[in-house]
Amino acid sequence: MNYAILELHDVAPYYKREFLKALEIIEELNIEKFSLLVVPYFWEAYSIAEDRDFILLIKSLKQEVLLHGYTHKGIRKVSDILWTDGEGEFSGIDLYETYTKVSFALELLNYVGLKAKFFVPPAWIGNKHLEDVLYSLGFEGVAYRWYIKDLISNLSIKSPALTFSNRPLISWLSIKLIPELERLYKRHSILRLAIHMADLRDQRKINLWKGIISKIKEKRRWISYEELFSKSRSTSSLKGFQPAWGVVH
Repeated sequence: MNYAILELHDVAPYYKREFLKALEIIEELNIEKFSLLVVPYFWEAYSIAEDRDFILLIKSLKQEVLLHGYTHKGIRKVSDILWTDGEGEFSGIDLYETYTKVSFALELLNYVGLKAKFFVPPAWIGNKHLEDVLYSLGFEGVAYRWYIKDLISNLSIKSPALTFSNRPLISWLSIKLIPELERLYKRHSILRLAIHMADLRDQRKINLWKGIISKIKEKRRWISYEELFSKSRSTSSLKGFQPAWGVVH
């Protein structure tokens, strides 16, 4: 059995209109399981605590919530230019700042009554302190661009993320490359579809996502991070999973 995780990235009041559009598409395609990657204080300007209706909407969906950074705002770095333009929030920061950002994000999430066991750093870029900080704060797993890491067993499950860029030129290139990436990634037991809220501002990407999701649902079963980790720890039903250095047992 092959699986897929449908992720809605950058869930925040700033993108309320786009989030509602994403939910319309999910309902249209009859998708019953997906993950919400929430940014509690988007770009240091949009606190999730200031929009009660938005919080109620998230809770009403009864879907898995993942913490997706604190502000999603980072420093522009030449080394990250291929992946992001100033949104690698955890790229290159020290232990204190890493701990502060994650603890503040967790505090704000808890304040509005949301819980998260799994973490996805913005732009999938972490640092050498991030995993230790996450583990110390009770997180069970962290997801990067190419794999998901279990912080308890220290095993990594290969699971590439299919996604679009939303930067000029690179956005156009990602649209052209997506069919080839889809073919390249189909051999993986776990595939993640990472829909960013900015994608919902581009009709070309909306159409492509609809087609991709429709094809994926015919070949794979939708799964959550919670279910994925539960299966990989307690059963041998996912023998096809490949960690970064071997087979998950």
